[in-house]
Amino acid sequence: MKRRRTSPRGQSIVETAIALPLLLILLGGGYWLYRNLSLSSSAESAAHAQMLRAGRRLAGIEPRLSGTIHPGDDVARIEAHDDPLIGEVPLFRGLAGRTIASADVSLGKEPVGAFLDLPSHAVRREAEGAVDCWGKGTPSGRTVRRTVQGILLTGVLR
Repeated sequence: MKRRRTSPRGQSIVETAIALPLLLILLGGGYWLYRNLSLSSSAESAAHAQMLRAGRRLAGIEPRLSGTIHPGDDVARIEAHDDPLIGEVPLFRGLAGRTIASADVSLGKEPVGAFLDLPSHAVRREAEGAVDCWGKGTPSGRTVRRTVQGILLTGVLR
């Protein structure tokens, strides 16, 4: 006597009902992670570019840098300032020691579907460097030149 093998009915629908939401969650999480890494990388590049421009006393391009991070929205704030060497080198007061730039990106929740929103992104990246190279046109260069000339003149007068 041979038995006929009966296939279980509805098993594929149950498997799909279990696997599909897990697959969608993995895809959504992968997209969110990629988006976060992309924003982080863009913010770091923008902070570095702003640090170089501010340290060299060039005109700021904050709106353009903000547009490269997230076009069309005002989600990025980029700023830079100099941290002087006051107190560290007594003869050379007012030297630009280092330039510090920061890029803050805050992107709200992204709607994915009718009832699902991806979490928001909040990224802060900073860049720091000694950019003012004490050339002839820089404030630090003028300060160094005047101080050295003063020292040499007092040495000559002795």
